[in-house]
Amino acid sequence: MRKVFYGKTEIVLCDDSNDLGKKSASAVAKTMKKLLAEKEELRIVLAAGESQSSFLNALAGESGVDWSRVVCFNIDDFWDIRMPEKFTCGYQTAKELYQKINARSVNLVRFNAVDPEAECQRFEKLLREKPIDILCQGIGTSGHLALDEPFDTDFNDEQWVRLVNVTEQSKKQLRADPNFEALGYIPEKGITMTIPAILSAEYCYTMVPLKLKKEILTKLSNTDMATEALPASILLTINGVLWVDRDSCPESWLRQF
Repeated sequence: MRKVFYGKTEIVLCDDSNDLGKKSASAVAKTMKKLLAEKEELRIVLAAGESQSSFLNALAGESGVDWSRVVCFNIDDFWDIRMPEKFTCGYQTAKELYQKINARSVNLVRFNAVDPEAECQRFEKLLREKPIDILCQGIGTSGHLALDEPFDTDFNDEQWVRLVNVTEQSKKQLRADPNFEALGYIPEKGITMTIPAILSAEYCYTMVPLKLKKEILTKLSNTDMATEALPASILLTINGVLWVDRDSCPESWLRQF
């Protein structure tokens, strides 16, 4: 199969969500082992959501990764002091990955912090302590990365962590997500890493399976310039890897394989 790119980002086509999870987890684990052979500690950022489940579960099963030297961060979470913990992004990644490994540390956004701005500052300080080695993320149906939404994103943001509004399109996606539908509502606010924080990672991996992502990936495939109107278009500038499956892959990309 020939190599296909979106700007600088390589696109890898998988058969389905499970295949995508296995292949992306294998690639990420390979990079982790390479870096751990070179340095004492590795710092990795991870995301939650339905599209990340197959990857996270597969990563937990990868052998030979010395998790005791890995510092983990979540890329974002909702902020809502009413919300039960079981509906948070942190809880999902814990269930699918963190509870199955023995990481050096796990750093989550405090979804119920009394002062969300102070929480942004706390989390940003942790992120900036040392370089981020690996970032693993998805793309939302709004075109967001993390919770960096269209027309509410600054590619040159001086902050690495910010309190943001959750857009209606993202709420629509989350209402249909089995991880969130039982909550009965979607929080209005979130705490997220910004695009500059994402760009700081040495390795950037993006996992986007499932049919519901085909529309936004098709829009992305027709966007040839990085624009804050479509935050995921920043992938044009990143030497990373984007995994898609046959359900999510735009026709224009599919024809290139």
